[in-house]
Amino acid sequence: MAGALIFNDYKDFCRQAAEHIQAILNLALIHGPRCSMVLSGGLTPEGIYTHLAENSDDFDWKKVDFFIGDDRCVPEDHIDSNFRMIKQSFLDKIEHRDSQVFTINQSLPPEEGARDYHLRIKEYLENNSVFDLVMLGMGTDGHTASLFPGYPEQYERASLVLATQKEAPLKPFHRRITMTVPTLNRSDHIVFLIRGGDDKMEIMNKVLYPKAGEHNNYPVGLIKPQKGRTYWYFSQ
Repeated sequence: MAGALIFNDYKDFCRQAAEHIQAILNLALIHGPRCSMVLSGGLTPEGIYTHLAENSDDFDWKKVDFFIGDDRCVPEDHIDSNFRMIKQSFLDKIEHRDSQVFTINQSLPPEEGARDYHLRIKEYLENNSVFDLVMLGMGTDGHTASLFPGYPEQYERASLVLATQKEAPLKPFHRRITMTVPTLNRSDHIVFLIRGGDDKMEIMNKVLYPKAGEHNNYPVGLIKPQKGRTYWYFSQ
């Protein structure tokens, strides 16, 4: 696990992260005809998606399979929907087929939607082994995706996807559907994209540089790719 790249300027953060993400995808396509990426929601990656969409004319996005790492249990056009943000800032701006995008069926009740997504991901991974790239953020409480400290979902090791048993402890207070720790760890490369202040910096440093005998319960510390590397990008 390498240290973090720290940026004072969000635009530089977005440009560097986007270029790195595209390099990972290009490398994956050297070794196979298709590749995959798990997309993160929240506010932080929006600028990265925009940069990817506007600066990749020579990249064939039709060779990439897209997954949503987690989302709130709201309709896809809802203001709080991760998919809505990803679609508007990224997917609507690149050439791709609808069949490339694996989304959560929000028309189903949360548990059924999670089970449906679990089955589709299970089938995909049976044929493709791992995700080439997973993008993740981190909250001020150390949560990542919709895995919150103290919530049972962070301890799940059997299901690939779960619906949270209760509403998230942070705004907006929706129930959520999320990939679990084992699913996120089935990846070649994980890129953490973090934007915030000293509180997030402190958690990131505790995960990156743990002290002897010190234990923490941050879900973000459970994310470790099976085969590849983890990269950390931080912007003030």
